[in-house]
Amino acid sequence: MPRYIQKINEDGTSRFVEVGKSDPAATLAIQGDIESFVSPLDGKTVITDRKQLRDHMRKHNVVHASEFSDEFLAKKRAERERLYTGEHTPAEKQRRKEEIHRIIDHLERR
Repeated sequence: MPRYIQKINEDGTSRFVEVGKSDPAATLAIQGDIESFVSPLDGKTVITDRKQLRDHMRKHNVVHASEFSDEFLAKKRAERERLYTGEHTPAEKQRRKEEIHRIIDHLERR
């Protein structure tokens, strides 16, 4: 399906210029309303529509989990499980040692 933009001529008339073709597989989707719920982020804001949800997520600097791929979520889940079981990479161990050293140094200088 071709895509067009409207150009204004010098004499005031207009014409449409083809700027490309849209992907026939890309179609518009109309989403229904969402059911009202209380935000788990602050426990008091009632979200009643998608705009409120978008604004609320932007305000709290969060995104919906559906925006991430399954591979990304699986990788992060594995990282979290590894940290909960106490397994750390050499780089993480080094950062932790440096942090402890910085804290001790700071306390000794007081």
